[in-house]
Amino acid sequence: MILRRSQRLALSAGLTAVLTLTACGSPALMKAVSSAAGSTNSASAQPAVGAPQIWLTLVSRGVKFPMSQLAVRDGVAIYASKDGSQVFLRNGVLVGTRGFGLDLMSADAPTAAILRAGAAHQRSYYDLDGTDTTIRHVFTCTVERDAAAGNAITEACTADIGTIRNQYWFDSAGSVSKSRQWVSQGVGYAAVERKDG
Repeated sequence: MILRRSQRLALSAGLTAVLTLTACGSPALMKAVSSAAGSTNSASAQPAVGAPQIWLTLVSRGVKFPMSQLAVRDGVAIYASKDGSQVFLRNGVLVGTRGFGLDLMSADAPTAAILRAGAAHQRSYYDLDGTDTTIRHVFTCTVERDAAAGNAITEACTADIGTIRNQYWFDSAGSVSKSRQWVSQGVGYAAVERKDG
């Protein structure tokens, strides 16, 4: 994957811009991202040997690549690919991306426990439009188990841009082992799968 100049600049600036762009977002998430920015503020940051890995697939682009964990700060795991693109997962739930163009700057997202419990909830996405303006989308979500999809938990969320459907598969310990989650209108869905072994 080749980064455009604007993407490289965003990566080299790190995550500190998130604090400004999500001023009305979750204080806990802002704190986590701020802490993460302190240790991953360079595209040249390298994962430790033996760090956890995931496979990430950008569904609309048909691209699949590995990512390695750089750090965990305040419950947010930061994964990076070799080209410097990054995703941020809180207990397997996507809360941000960098380096994919029209990124998900942050998200007020449910916990994995809320998803497993099947509780209705709201979530907010803060994503970039084509003018580098951050747009907030507030979704109303319901959760149900989908036996036809291998007993996945499906989160159906409706907002001004329509309905999105996130899917999560949990292991026996209650952790997200794989998922298919909405990133933004510019990116579409990302499939995330733990790379074991």
